[in-house]
Amino acid sequence: MRLLRIRLRNFRGVADRELTFAEHGVTVVEGPNESGKSSTIEAFGLLLDELDSSRKEAVRAVKPRHSDASPEAEAEFRVGGYHLLYRKRWLRPLTELRILAPSPETLTGREAHERVLAILNQATDYDLFKALRVLQDKPFDVDRIAGSASLRAALDAAAGGAGPGEAGEDTLVQRVEKEFTRYFTPKNQQPTGEYRTALDAHTAATAEATDLATTLARVEADTERHGEVTARLADLRQRLLADRGDLEQLGQRAKNVETLRARRDGADALVERASRDADLAAAAWAARQALVRGMSDYEGELTTLRDQIAAHAELRTDADTRRAGAQAMHQSADEAHRQALRSYQAADADYGWMRDAHELERVRADREALAEANREVEAAAAESAATEIDDRAVDAIDQADRSVRDARTTIEVAAATVRVERLGGAVVTVTEARGPGDSPTVAVPEARDGSAASQVAAMAGLPLSEPSAVLAGSAESQAGPNAAGSLAAEPAGAASAAAASLDGPRAVATATAVPEARTDLTAPLIRRITDPLVIEAEGILRVTLAPGASERELRAKLDAAESTLVALCHQTGVRDLAAARIRQQRHVEARAALVAAESARKRLSKDPAALADEQARLEARIADHLDRRDASVLPPADRDEAETVAEHRRAESEETAANLDRAADALRSAEARANELVAEAQKLAGRAEHLAAEHEAARVRLAEARAAAEDQVVEQRDGEAAKALAAAVRDRAAHDAAYREAEPDQVALLLGNARDVVGRTESEIAEARAELQHLAGRLDTVGDDLADRHREAEARRDAAEREKDSVTARAEAAQLLRDTLLRRRDEATRAYQGPFKEQVERFGRLVFGASFGVTVDADLRVAARTLDGRTDPYTELSTGAREAVAMCVRLACAALVGPDGGVPVIIDDALGAADPGRRRMLGALLAHAGSPAGAGSAGAVGAASAAAGVATARETPPEPTQIIVFTCDPDRYRAVGSAQVRSLGHNNDRDESPAP
Repeated sequence: MRLLRIRLRNFRGVADRELTFAEHGVTVVEGPNESGKSSTIEAFGLLLDELDSSRKEAVRAVKPRHSDASPEAEAEFRVGGYHLLYRKRWLRPLTELRILAPSPETLTGREAHERVLAILNQATDYDLFKALRVLQDKPFDVDRIAGSASLRAALDAAAGGAGPGEAGEDTLVQRVEKEFTRYFTPKNQQPTGEYRTALDAHTAATAEATDLATTLARVEADTERHGEVTARLADLRQRLLADRGDLEQLGQRAKNVETLRARRDGADALVERASRDADLAAAAWAARQALVRGMSDYEGELTTLRDQIAAHAELRTDADTRRAGAQAMHQSADEAHRQALRSYQAADADYGWMRDAHELERVRADREALAEANREVEAAAAESAATEIDDRAVDAIDQADRSVRDARTTIEVAAATVRVERLGGAVVTVTEARGPGDSPTVAVPEARDGSAASQVAAMAGLPLSEPSAVLAGSAESQAGPNAAGSLAAEPAGAASAAAASLDGPRAVATATAVPEARTDLTAPLIRRITDPLVIEAEGILRVTLAPGASERELRAKLDAAESTLVALCHQTGVRDLAAARIRQQRHVEARAALVAAESARKRLSKDPAALADEQARLEARIADHLDRRDASVLPPADRDEAETVAEHRRAESEETAANLDRAADALRSAEARANELVAEAQKLAGRAEHLAAEHEAARVRLAEARAAAEDQVVEQRDGEAAKALAAAVRDRAAHDAAYREAEPDQVALLLGNARDVVGRTESEIAEARAELQHLAGRLDTVGDDLADRHREAEARRDAAEREKDSVTARAEAAQLLRDTLLRRRDEATRAYQGPFKEQVERFGRLVFGASFGVTVDADLRVAARTLDGRTDPYTELSTGAREAVAMCVRLACAALVGPDGGVPVIIDDALGAADPGRRRMLGALLAHAGSPAGAGSAGAVGAASAAAGVATARETPPEPTQIIVFTCDPDRYRAVGSAQVRSLGHNNDRDESPAP
């Protein structure tokens, strides 16, 4: 895109302005503030973006404030192969598009707007155009360029063909890394070893030479400055003479203004005196006329007043008659009302008696219901207290009961089992010892249907299921709580012991315990060994079987669990767990009944004492009414009859009260009217007397006034005073006009400013003299051998620099080789950013120097800047440095894109934060970027890629970038040598500079 011309009409403060731009290179548009520079950029953006029917704030904001005109913008530009002339007016919509090339065509309205957008999307990168603009009120950082299709296409073309390094590079990199660490630290890549030593020596020598050079330069600068200040002092003295001349002229104008002001003030005084005289004469004539009119008015009022007094006497007589009649009616109505009120009070008392009797019955019923509720609450509370049991105690009993059952089950499962069977005729006894309180153990006999070995095996491995036989008596007399339960197979070891104990033909089983259960064995016997057991064959052997340590521990746990259960039941007052559960259920039911009874009592919401008091009060009121009631009057049959009679009597009382109120109102009205007439009669008499006195006084005043001056004389004096006032007013107007023509406010302002100018010039002269004295003192303190010491320091610096260059060459060679090899590793990812980074650095080195470098992230944003070996984040740079880097990025983008979708770079008053030296370098960069050489630098990026074996897509020579700069400071861009300048004047000027 190339912008050729733009014209604004009625756009903000611009009435009519047209600007032309160079198609290539730099165009600098100079103009003061508010001359329409920023409005030109804004107008071009609105022209491309907004419809002519838009009512957005951005469109309404550009309408002129002091006229009803509609803003309008027209632009001529080339884009792709099109040459367009595009015009748009907002608020009063108008859109026109003339396509001048390649084929002439004219479009209007929305069709024209959409056609322009289609051409822009097809032929250029409009997003890149927005990103490369530097607007006055926007940040100057470059953003959103990573999404530019044309920039990416250019970078792809410049970076095509890059690839990763070869596999053999790894070993070489290790050797190069070792050489690199001789000169640089591995982590931070800072100089070390002999490289650090050479750098430090060179830095010290350079610092010494620089200090001396600085001192020498300061001396030279002081000398030059001394001459400049001397010349400035002479110029200030000449200026002071001119300023004092201007002050003297303005002083003379101020004196003339003062003379005119005195004349105007004198005329004001004459007008004031004439106005007072005219007011006095007018007042005297008005007073005379008022006296004459007053005499006539008094005579008419006296005649009217006498007629009113005669008519008023008749009204008083009629009012007295009406008042007497109203008094008689009021007395009759009052007596009727008193009788009706007494009847109503008696009927209302009877109705109250009937209400109290009904309420008394209700109170008695409430007291009975409350008593019944209290009895139910007391019964439920007693039941709850009788059955109260702690839930935690029940849980503890339940836990103890489970512990007893678990202990018993564990003993029965874990105890060993022995089977004893007599094989011969020998007497065998079994003696069993039980602990205190233990129940006897049940023995189960088994049929003798096998050998001793098979019977022992059955005891060791098979469960017993045959009916039990009881030792020392019948089973019914010896069975206890432990007789039931399953018998588990005993371990093999127990079976072996039992088999061994039965070895012999005359085995006799004997049991010993406390107490003992001794039984002659007549049938097979099976026992679980939970207590000591003795088997004896008399005269042959005795076998004693005792439970193991684990069985004793289990028995002890069972005893402890049973003791705990008994103790808990005793503490709670229950027999067992079932009794505790029943008692707990009864307590829950009792608590529920208590809550229900209390809720029923609460619903009655009556205080017993209050009910008793209310019953006594009602009984007393009924008795009192019966005592006071007239016994001769029949009482009402019930409450409804009493209410009906009371309501009837109340209506009669209200009717008689209304009659009494009406009679009272009539009486008050009659009395008020009679009293009012009496008061009016008194007022009329007083007013007649007063008017007669005033009439006489007015007659005397008029006679005295005419004796002093006749009416014609007073009227003549009033006319002459009015004429004198008109003449004085005309004279004052003439003097006031002459005073305003002298512009007193402007003269005072200019006079004060001239005095300030003289004072400022005198102050500048004093400052110049002081600076001359300071410079002379500084020059006197400098020694004569400064130049010799500077030459010696430079010689030392040169020697250190040669040594540094020698070491640096080796270090840089190692670093270059290392960086090159490492770059090959990351070449695939870096290739895309490489051309962009290289172009930015190419332009940046023209501004910052050869050590300039940048770090670019994946979004093509500058993340850091490197200068003189030091890398700083971009966001931490100074404002001037970031502004300069951003300018290099914009120009690099424009140069890379080139003619294939290239866009102009528009700058609105940038470089404000740059120092003069950097501003010169940036000016030269702008000139370079806008020249064919600058456009060729973008081709150099492609050439560098081609030198590395990468083919580039661009084969035609690139076109120079179009750069448009708007500024209010002409000196800021004076360093742009090849720039074409357009100067702006007032807002209605048109730039007629021809396009090149």
